[in-house]
Amino acid sequence: MPDPVITRLQQVTPEWLTEVLTRNGALAQGAVAAFDVDTGRGNWSTTASLRVRYVEGAQGARPRRLFLKLVNTDLGDGESFDDSEINYYTRDYGGVAGAPLVRCYAAAFSGALKRYHLLLDDLSETHVEAAAKAPTLEYGLALAEGLAVMHAHWWGAARLAQAGAAWHSAQHIQRFVEITEPGAGHILQHVSDQLESHPAALLARARDAEGFSPIHGDTGVTNILVPRAGAGRFT
Repeated sequence: MPDPVITRLQQVTPEWLTEVLTRNGALAQGAVAAFDVDTGRGNWSTTASLRVRYVEGAQGARPRRLFLKLVNTDLGDGESFDDSEINYYTRDYGGVAGAPLVRCYAAAFSGALKRYHLLLDDLSETHVEAAAKAPTLEYGLALAEGLAVMHAHWWGAARLAQAGAAWHSAQHIQRFVEITEPGAGHILQHVSDQLESHPAALLARARDAEGFSPIHGDTGVTNILVPRAGAGRFT
C-alpha cells in the first residue's frame, strides 16, 4: 500500500519520522526523540524546516535538518497538478549517478485529495537559491553538466518508450500555446505572422522521438540550489 499523504504538519510525529528514516537506511538504530519546526509558504505549498533530535544511542546518518513540502495541487476550474514532482524524486532519476537531486526520504501523492508531500534533506545551511548569487562561468558549466546528466538518462525514442512517456497531442500543444500567449506579447509583436503555424510545427516535430528527453520544465533561479561557498554541486 502507498504511504498516506501528509496534508497537515500536525500529522508529522517523531514516530512517523522514525519509521521513514529507518525505512530509508538513514536511521540504523534508535528513534527520533523530538523535532523543532520553522514554517513557510509557497505559491501552492506549505513548507517546514524540521530540526531533528534523536534518542541517546541512535545510530546511522541521522539527518539533523529535514525539509517538508506539503502541496495543494488544486488550481481551480477543474485543473490540478499531477504527480510529476513525486516521480522526479522517486522514479525518474533514482539511482542515476551524478543526478543533481536532493535526497528524498518520503513522498506520496493522492489524486483524490489533490495533495502530495515530500520529505527532503534541508540544505539551507550549505546552499542558497541561485537567485542569491551572482552567476559565473563556473556555476553555469556546473548547471549545464547537471542538466545534461538528467537529460541523457531518458534521451531518444527507445528510452522514452521505456519510461512510458506519452507524446503530446495536437490539443495539448494548442492548450500550451494558449496558456503562454498572454505572457509573450513582447515576442509576438515581432513574430505575430508565425503564431498560427507554430503549433503545427511543434506537432510535426513531435512525431519523431529522436532528440527528445523529459526536462525539468522549471529550472528558474528560485528552483536551483547552489553552494554558499566553494564550487560544490548544484541541486
